[in-house]
Amino acid sequence: MSRLSPLALPFAAVTIAASLALAGCTSPGTNGPAEPTPVSSAPAVEPADGDTISGTGYSFAVPEGWGDPGPIEGFDADSLAADLDDADGFADNVNVILSPAGKVELDQVESAGPGELEGGGATDVSVEPRVTVAGEEAAHISANLASGDTSYLIEQFYLNSDDQTYIVTFSFSPDVADVDRQAVTDAVLASWAWS
Repeated sequence: MSRLSPLALPFAAVTIAASLALAGCTSPGTNGPAEPTPVSSAPAVEPADGDTISGTGYSFAVPEGWGDPGPIEGFDADSLAADLDDADGFADNVNVILSPAGKVELDQVESAGPGELEGGGATDVSVEPRVTVAGEEAAHISANLASGDTSYLIEQFYLNSDDQTYIVTFSFSPDVADVDRQAVTDAVLASWAWS
């Protein structure tokens, strides 16, 4: 089992996600809100069948070999799971934080998100097609980030339930292929359940 180092966690992504969530309280840019992104029509996938991770009002399953790495100093996610067998020096992981602003509309995420992420040092930021998670539309933004000497890719999903936005951030080593990243995100999101 590889040890999960603090550099392997998406600290910048969490900070950026939190600041993006706060941006939902401000008005959109001068160009107005972005047009809604079409929902992806990807084929149905099997939900992940590993450990179940629970958080505030939700649960999801992770792939086999992923699990809770235990407390990480200076990192306060609502939930966290990582690939505990990852041997490339970066433990691919998923974390969920709750928006401190409560619910943020998806068009606000898509219009303000890229600028917020770029302002936090992200590169190659892209608003991806919306996806359906647990029967509800969710925004999706991808980007490249770095923390110290560690570079990683993120896939962030913004899920709304009642008066809360849940920011689900997957972080991957740069050498994880697109198809493999999508297999993980699709399987985890397919298992998402509200409680």
